[in-house]
Amino acid sequence: MLKKMLLLAVLLVVAPVSQLMAADEAPSALKSALEQLIPDEKPDRVSPSPIKGLYEVAYGTTIFYISGDGKYILQGDLIDVADRKNLTSFTRRAARGDIAKGIKKENTIVFAPKGKPADHVVYVFTDIDCPYCRKLHNEIGDYNDAGIEVRYLLFPRAGVNSPSYQKAVDVWCAKDRADALTQSKAGQPVPKGSCKNPVKEHLALGEEVGVSGTPAILLETGDLIPGYRPAADLRKILDGIAAHEAAGK
Repeated sequence: MLKKMLLLAVLLVVAPVSQLMAADEAPSALKSALEQLIPDEKPDRVSPSPIKGLYEVAYGTTIFYISGDGKYILQGDLIDVADRKNLTSFTRRAARGDIAKGIKKENTIVFAPKGKPADHVVYVFTDIDCPYCRKLHNEIGDYNDAGIEVRYLLFPRAGVNSPSYQKAVDVWCAKDRADALTQSKAGQPVPKGSCKNPVKEHLALGEEVGVSGTPAILLETGDLIPGYRPAADLRKILDGIAAHEAAGK
């Protein structure tokens, strides 16, 4: 709903985070403009952009620029030309990280290393009928052996009421979800299920973080890795991100 409202209001922009401020600390004209444009939602944060008089407003991963007087809204990514950096991407990454950290383990289907703690945890948006999702799952043992815990989120790309959606529901409603997922990805039938399930929630979550295809790998850092990656390659990527995060602290 929020995204539709933003589009209708001709919004959708982004900027970097410099000084964060509470929405209540934003200029009154800016607050009034936001209340008119998006009356039922409060921004997660408002911050001055590097451009004087222009503010970044974030609603989850939906981010845009608005002038302090509330008269102008900009669309598009903010680029630091000198440093050749997309400043928008940092803001989106932070928002995705907040979303990832809020995902409950029990709301996923978990494949973890046995006999030892995982070195890395990833959230994988998966479609049961997607060929590369099946390839990834066929190698799930390799990921676990590489110290990676995979927490699956069900993302039937064909949407609600599609055969893939029903397969996702069947898997979730099975007694052993992990086994049912493995069977279903192998093309084996799983008993038809009907229970309270989070498949719609998983779909909405994927759309919120920007999943455009499956598999898609989300990290708690907010990094979103599209497509299939062999276990060894993914481990290198995860180690690199962890090292970079540690160096920045």
